[in-house]
Amino acid sequence: MTTQGARPEPSGPLVGVRVLDIGQLVAGPMIGTFLADWGADVVKVEQPRIGDPIRKLGSHSGAPLWWKVNGRGKRSIALDLHLDEDRDVLRRLVRSADILVENFTPGTLERWGLDYAALSAENPGLIMLRVSGFGQTGPNRTQRAFGRIAQSFSGFSSINGFPDRPPVHPGIPVGDYFGALTGTAAALAALIERQRSGEGQEIDLALYEACFRLMELMTSTYDQEHTVIGREGTSNTYVAPVGTWQTADGKWFSLTASTQPVAARLLETVGGPELPADPRFADNSARVKHRAELDELLEKWVNEHTTEELKEICEKNDVAYCVEFDIADIFADEHYRARGTIETVSDPQYGPMRMPAVVPKFGRTPGSIRWTGEELDASHDEVLTDPAWGGRPS
Repeated sequence: MTTQGARPEPSGPLVGVRVLDIGQLVAGPMIGTFLADWGADVVKVEQPRIGDPIRKLGSHSGAPLWWKVNGRGKRSIALDLHLDEDRDVLRRLVRSADILVENFTPGTLERWGLDYAALSAENPGLIMLRVSGFGQTGPNRTQRAFGRIAQSFSGFSSINGFPDRPPVHPGIPVGDYFGALTGTAAALAALIERQRSGEGQEIDLALYEACFRLMELMTSTYDQEHTVIGREGTSNTYVAPVGTWQTADGKWFSLTASTQPVAARLLETVGGPELPADPRFADNSARVKHRAELDELLEKWVNEHTTEELKEICEKNDVAYCVEFDIADIFADEHYRARGTIETVSDPQYGPMRMPAVVPKFGRTPGSIRWTGEELDASHDEVLTDPAWGGRPS
């Protein structure tokens, strides 16, 4: 068991905010991670003996690597919410909580008598953020879903990949992470509103809706022009030039020019002043129409230069570019080091452990990673005797 005196002091804009994280896997718990990074006291409620399934994912070296990051800064306690006595413990904790985050299948908490009506009776100021694949209402509400399902149902996957191949899902569950970012913003907005009204509220966040919110161009285009925007590979239908091509030394190199001045500089860099003056490429509408011809010119240009040559040319001419980084490139990059985007944290099993730093960077109240994801139920006694959570010191 950890002891409160051994813990680093919290820092960040949310010091004093108390959060119950009773979710599992990615979206719900990631909200708790953001809040913990920013100083909130986050109590992670897990199933006894099993814990959050994320403890078993992404590890090949014994200890749970993904959990070490996702569980950072949280105090773990184990409660079996199938049992009356453990539900009573949760109700007691709810009385002191500002925010509760859950991502059970809709209807589960209602069966346990832990729905918002019941919990707000314990604490009228409670903000209860309910995360699910399809939301708390609607015909799909009880359908089991993960980030990948939300990505598919929202249409997000339909625009990723090449038109002659299946839709591409990223290597991380971006649907969960979109939901986590949206949910974190929603919880904090409700916290601000509570300062005016004094009342909490229930928030219904569907992961597919968090993904669909990003489909704004696709929605308006279909509504007004009856056009389905689909997969365009490394390009897109609304800006040109934009794309990714292979350099002479085998790296992948991305170029984009979303404004006319940047596009003009790129085209002049590639083909001299005649290229941006060409009527086919004179403005974005023309470039989109003649995208195939433009992409062919850019691909040839990138293919003929090494990565270092391209970087030097683009920087000299103020052109927007990026070498496509993998994680090894990131660990070696000087900008990542200068910004402190990767932080080293001490872990009892791994020793020094590097992970993404707290973002964004608050100027006056910076957040912190106080510890890595701890052992299941490690803080049980500490939390239940913590006066801040309604306990009595032992």
